Order: sequence, then structure tokens, then C-alpha cells
Amino acid sequence: MAYPNPNPTLAAALDRGPIVADGGLSTVLDQLGTPASGPLWTGEVLASRPDQVRRAHRAMLDAGAQVVLASGYQVSGRTALLSGRSAATADRLLVEANRLVREARDGWAANAETSSAASPAPISATATASVPAASTASVSAGCAGRAWVAASIGPFGAALADGSEYQGEYGLTVAALTAFHRERLDVLAAAQASPPTSVDVWWFETVPDPDEVAALVAGLAPVLAELDVARLPVPEVIVTMTVGRDGRVPTGAPIDEALAPMLRLDPTDPARPVALGVNCCAPQDVAPALDRLAMSTDLPLVAKPNLGGTWDHVAGAFVGAVSDGSSSAGHRPLEAWLDLGARLIGGCCGTGTFQLSRIAAQLANLGPAGGHETR
Repeated sequence: MAYPNPNPTLAAALDRGPIVADGGLSTVLDQLGTPASGPLWTGEVLASRPDQVRRAHRAMLDAGAQVVLASGYQVSGRTALLSGRSAATADRLLVEANRLVREARDGWAANAETSSAASPAPISATATASVPAASTASVSAGCAGRAWVAASIGPFGAALADGSEYQGEYGLTVAALTAFHRERLDVLAAAQASPPTSVDVWWFETVPDPDEVAALVAGLAPVLAELDVARLPVPEVIVTMTVGRDGRVPTGAPIDEALAPMLRLDPTDPARPVALGVNCCAPQDVAPALDRLAMSTDLPLVAKPNLGGTWDHVAGAFVGAVSDGSSSAGHRPLEAWLDLGARLIGGCCGTGTFQLSRIAAQLANLGPAGGHETR
């Protein structure tokens, strides 16, 4: 039986102070010797070595993550076909991704409740390097049993498996994008009926296009309403976009304008996100985007950058990224993000357990409210 999640809603937790999101799943899988590759990306490891996916989730929880994303980011009927599998396989993998992240969280929560022992050392070549004063163990012990699981829902560009999520402008109508997302949302909604595969959050990440935001609003409303009528767990919603240096998404729209369809939703609408912001952008691009959003909303903001560099589709990696996490985990940028309203902070591609433990330790050192009043 699944260990029950004793948590309040994520929205309530964010009202009390900053929460640590996880790092780059593909990075941690690579550290474990099972690199993500192919059209399914982390979903390929999910299909072939599910034990490693579970282990990667647990490693990030042990490093201090309190919100952990499942491995379904690039899983869709399209990518399943590209990988030589049937489109129906994608549905099974999306549910399996939820099950594994639940198992990792539930096992971690049960252990955190019964033990105050130090967490395992982060899996990293630099794991023996010094970590800021607050240890990973103290972070984990301070939030024993407190972690949320999220389905990772990638944009249409991820289904093309060619880096299109960093460009947007797919040439599709909002209606076509809505239909694409609805297929996966129906699968994820069905998974909410079973405790071992239900999740707390649906996290739409690396969204590049205002039209896709509009499609998410259109697709979410009926699905969440159906869950509510059926009295099944209604997940909270998070939306993060990828941005450039001036707080604009790849299509050129300012991020606050791109997210306007979400921001206009009534606060009682279950599709209204509990947090929104950026992911998989360079660390230096976080503050300009958060600054734009802070002028448009009082919602908690998300900062989940990669380690910089430029995505090389052929190499399947970010070229020019830093390797020690200094750009994404230093005190100064983190405090600046908190000042702008960031309440959910983690990392994306390139962020392994060592970098994640630094972020968790720094937030712990800043105190219960991250050293700043919540907005």
C-alpha cells in the first residue's frame, strides 16, 4: 500500500516560505550510469531501467528536493513511435512514471518519519567537496515526510524530439495544441483514480509559446472539472517557460504576456497555477523574467534554471554549461530570486545532486522564510 502523503497542499506550503524543487533528472540518471537518450529521453530509461529512475528520484529527495518531477517529460505517442514502440506504450509509460516517483517519495517519507540518520552523500564526482554550513541531513530532517510528487508534462516541442521547445512557433493552431495535450491529460487523469499512480501536481515545463499556454488553459479546464465531479484528487498546476536574456520566451513575447491566459483565470479555478516561472534557461536569465512576472502577479514564482550553455540537438547536451553549479547555486542570485518572489527553487539540465544539495543548504541557512517575507 502506498504511504499516505501527510502534506498540506503545495500552495499552502509555498505561502509559508521557499520550497526546494528537484534538479535535472537526465543529469542524475547520467551520474547513475544510465544516460537519457533517444526520442523518449528520460522515458527511454523509464522503459528499460525503471529501477534507475526510482533511484534517481530518491537521490534527489535525499539531496533536499521537496518537489520531485516524474520521468514523463518527453513521453508521448509521437516519441513512442519514433523510438520504435507503439503509441499505446506512451500511455503505459506515463502511468509508470507516476508510480515510480510515488514509490520514491513514499519510501523516502516513511524513512524520514522513522529515522533522523544522515542522508546518503550526493552522487557526484564533486560529492566530496565542501557543502555550505547547513547539511543535506539537516534539510531532510527539517522537512521529514514533506515532499510533493509531480507529473512532468513537456510541451509539443518535446514530442518532436528535436529541441523545438527552445524555439516555439510550431505552426499549429491553439486547437491542435489543445488536442495534443488533451491526450496525455486524459491518461494522467485516469491515473489519479489509483493512489499508487496519483500525483500532487501537474507541472507543465519548458513551454516556449504563448499559443501553447492558451492551449493548456483550454485543455485543463474540462479534465480538472471531470476529476472534481468524480471526487478524485485534483492536482495543483505549475507552469514554467523557457526564456532568453530579457525575460522573453523564444517566440519573442514577454513572459508575463505569454502567461496572461493563466494569470487571467479566477483564483477559484483549479486550472489556475499555484506557481509559475521559468525552467531550463541560463541562470542569468532568471531574474529578468521573474522581474516581469513580479509586476503582473502575486503568485509564487519558480526558478529552475539549467547550468547555462546552448542546447546542441546532435550532441544531446548543453554546450558551454558550467560544471560546478556556481552560477545557479550561489548565494547572490538565489537571494535576488527570493527578493523577486521566487518560492520554488531548483535546477534543470546539468543540475545534479551535489548542486541540488547546495541549493537546499543555502535555503536552510536563510531560515524558514528564506530570509525574506513571503509576498
